[in-house]
Amino acid sequence: MRNFVVAIDGPAGSGKSSISKIVAKKLGFTHLDTGAMYRAVTLEALRRGIDLENEDEYDFLDEISIIYKDDKIYLNGTDVSKEIRTEDVTNNVSTPSKLKRVRDKMVFFQRKSCEYGKVLMDGRDIGTVVMPNADLKIFLTASAEERAKRRCLENSLVGIESDYETILREIKERDFKDSTREIAPLKKASDAIEIDTTSLTIDEVVNKIINLIDGRLYSMENFDFEMPKELNVRDVVEGEVVSIEDNTIYLDVKQFTEAVMHLDHYTTDKNATSFKNLVKVGDKIKCQVTKITEEHIFVSRLNQLSEENFKAVIALSQEKSKVKVTVKKDVNKGFMVDYNGNQIFMPASLAGKDTKVGDKIEVVILPSEDENKKPIASRKAVLDEEYKQAKNAELDKVNVGDVVEATVAKVEKYGAFLRFGMLQGLLRAKEYSHKFVDITKEIKEGDKFQVKVIKKDDNNKLEFSRKALIDTPYQAFVKTHKVSDKVVGKVVEKTGFGLILEVAEDVRGLLHKSEYSHNPNDNLASVLKIGDTVEVAIIGLVDEKEKVSLSRKALMDNPWERVDAKVGDVVDVKVLEVSESGLKVETLGVDGFVPASEALVEKKNDLSSYFAVGDEAKAVITEINPKEWRLKLSIRKHQEAEARKDFEKYLNEGEEANSNLGDMFKDVLDK
Repeated sequence: MRNFVVAIDGPAGSGKSSISKIVAKKLGFTHLDTGAMYRAVTLEALRRGIDLENEDEYDFLDEISIIYKDDKIYLNGTDVSKEIRTEDVTNNVSTPSKLKRVRDKMVFFQRKSCEYGKVLMDGRDIGTVVMPNADLKIFLTASAEERAKRRCLENSLVGIESDYETILREIKERDFKDSTREIAPLKKASDAIEIDTTSLTIDEVVNKIINLIDGRLYSMENFDFEMPKELNVRDVVEGEVVSIEDNTIYLDVKQFTEAVMHLDHYTTDKNATSFKNLVKVGDKIKCQVTKITEEHIFVSRLNQLSEENFKAVIALSQEKSKVKVTVKKDVNKGFMVDYNGNQIFMPASLAGKDTKVGDKIEVVILPSEDENKKPIASRKAVLDEEYKQAKNAELDKVNVGDVVEATVAKVEKYGAFLRFGMLQGLLRAKEYSHKFVDITKEIKEGDKFQVKVIKKDDNNKLEFSRKALIDTPYQAFVKTHKVSDKVVGKVVEKTGFGLILEVAEDVRGLLHKSEYSHNPNDNLASVLKIGDTVEVAIIGLVDEKEKVSLSRKALMDNPWERVDAKVGDVVDVKVLEVSESGLKVETLGVDGFVPASEALVEKKNDLSSYFAVGDEAKAVITEINPKEWRLKLSIRKHQEAEARKDFEKYLNEGEEANSNLGDMFKDVLDK
């Protein structure tokens, strides 16, 4: 009769261990308490004081023995059935239970224990991980509150005091850990029968399980042990390693004798000299029968290895995975490379530079464009990825504001493409210089110069500026000029508020009309034309705005600063110009004006009949404004004042006895 396995799973405190023992005893099954095995490992780990989370510290697994016998668990030959039930072990057992190294060790033993006879095994992943092909799967559960009560009762029976609320909290935490752990989480198998034990007695649960086992056991057809199927050469079988020698292993293939496999039928690796470290007892190997004698069955895995490797190559091509290969030979238009015994073609276009026979290189396995052909290898894909990663790493180090030395890779009218290291960016034509230039005539491929990174967008595209590193025309100008310096400016523009002068190449300044002259009436703009030059002084430099302020009057003498006169003063004037409106005269070192109405006592139509350039006369100041350079005078008023003086003179003389009117005005009439 073949083996029969019952898997019972469930959360902590659901009663699976106690009930499993009773059922196994009543039916004559071997009961294997897997939870006790994990608790024993946890106990040993706690004793050794290791870091329970660190899988590397579980090397002791190969040094200890864990035996489950007669419902007791023995750790290194000592009964630890009571010690494994302490709260310390209970609270920590889920940690080693989630480690793959621990579970692999336990699962191997558990599966070996189920190969023969009738076995009942309980735990938290028996039906899902350990024995997924169990003949009957049962999932026992109960409410957290009920399980807490049971745990308290169980502890009290063995003399352990416990607090209900603490136990309830720990059970809920344990449920969460067990159901969410990465490796073999607690869950109900899809084909398991669930039994809720919350409101059931132990006997009721036991009877339910016995009925399920009886129904499944006796409904199975052909339960009697079957004779092994007769093997033939080329049959494919799966054997379990039962013995290992340097050059030979023996496998259980469920036949009249073990199968024999020699090293050269296990691997094509010429460096392999022994089976040791290649396989271990318990490993299962798929192989093919090569020869059958009365005493031996000879098997080989080379065909399966080749088939598996080829399937692996196909899988790798679908995933476009990267693997290490050896370049075996140079063939037409490419190379043949070896991957686990499979010869794969690598086209020359995908081989990269300097590839040669004997090289061990990394390649990406790609599907062939022709579905009927084998996959191909690409070294270029690996190199491209490595280049991309290196480029991205270099790009990550670049920030806006960095200054780099770059080489011109290509020049266009709109700008130049520059390279530095593995990176490339654009230098727009407007960023080459502060003045407009034809960049195609300024630089050529291969030129090197420093630039500043001024842009790095979301797509990691770079833009550079050369002009950001060189002085602007203004900055160059102020290095050699300061306020109060004289410069010669060329008129380049006339505005309503003054003249724009170019004082150096691409450096312009404003000569405001208020700075033309000390004379506010001096309209320099009407005298100068575009292109004319004029000497001026620098009176202001504003670096933030690169602004230059200029003045012509700062270089000129202001005669009005020496004028000390007031309205009513009599001054000597010299005629400079005669016009219908009046006389332009010079007096006190400045220009003045005598209106036509103020030139003569009697009105005359033509002043030029009475005055000529160069004539001198006396005049009375009638208006004076130094700020506006305005001075008006009157010759007439001076003449009238002089006549009045004469009149008053003769009037005084008439008071004498012998005076007469003719005598009084004799002097005047004689004139």
